[in-house]
Amino acid sequence: MVHRIVHQHHPHDIQYSLEDVATEASAFVDDLTDDLEDCKVIGYPLPAGEAWVLYSRGTSGTAEDISASLAADEMGDTLSEMDSTSRVIAIWLLNFFAEMQTEERELGNSLSIYKELEIERVPEAVNQIDWDGSVTDVAGRLMSNLVLRHSLPNANHRTGITMAQAYLEAAGANFEMPSTTTEEYEWRAWVRPYILESKRILTVRRHNLYFNTLAELGCEVVRRKHDIDIPLTEYDLDMHHHEAWTVYAQMHEEHCIGLVEDIAARGGSSELIDRAALSEQDFVEFLQNENADGNEK
Repeated sequence: MVHRIVHQHHPHDIQYSLEDVATEASAFVDDLTDDLEDCKVIGYPLPAGEAWVLYSRGTSGTAEDISASLAADEMGDTLSEMDSTSRVIAIWLLNFFAEMQTEERELGNSLSIYKELEIERVPEAVNQIDWDGSVTDVAGRLMSNLVLRHSLPNANHRTGITMAQAYLEAAGANFEMPSTTTEEYEWRAWVRPYILESKRILTVRRHNLYFNTLAELGCEVVRRKHDIDIPLTEYDLDMHHHEAWTVYAQMHEEHCIGLVEDIAARGGSSELIDRAALSEQDFVEFLQNENADGNEK
């Protein structure tokens, strides 16, 4: 049976995600026989040949599994080594993650995690932010770079959008996005497509060379978990990985700025699309006040 769809996450266990692609069945023999490797392989008969996909197991569990890390002495050392802007943003992120964990616990759930906590990556995000331009430009860059660095174990898109909202509020917006945890989230219909395309861009950015091999073999769609389809013909895949890393980061930033402009317009603050950006220092002071308020609760 010829396939035209390849799964980015193992179709029977989404804890395993695409790690490599080969055209020969023997390519991953060493991986499968290595006792230290936790992986699976699937062969996909495609129109122009067979593709063999290596899936490796990622981090799984719940936020409770990393609670000790949040309180460990090493966390304080990590924060103390950051510049002031990165440190304030990192503390805000940790507070926000703790709030999400509390919300889920109150609903009788546990917040799942899909990767390790990497709060040390926050300075990488901050160092890429251009603080010049309009309010929505900078808010979109904040969102994009935080999502790109993926420093939290889960909910990085939700966190990035909330950080962008905080920047809009700091710059004078007077609205609040509805909660993303309730069915009454009336913005879901138009926010969801932005998030799905963001995930597609990030996935292509990581795997363009693998996807290019699959496309050459006749694969039409790579399917992420939760049935998010990536039509391969809609993306430029034939480029060096380093070039793709830059090209798709820029595309992602423009995509996030577009979302933030839509948020501002729908929230009745369209003037922020043209208003000069808030300074880095003013935003840091705004977040410091938010962090202080959170610690008092």
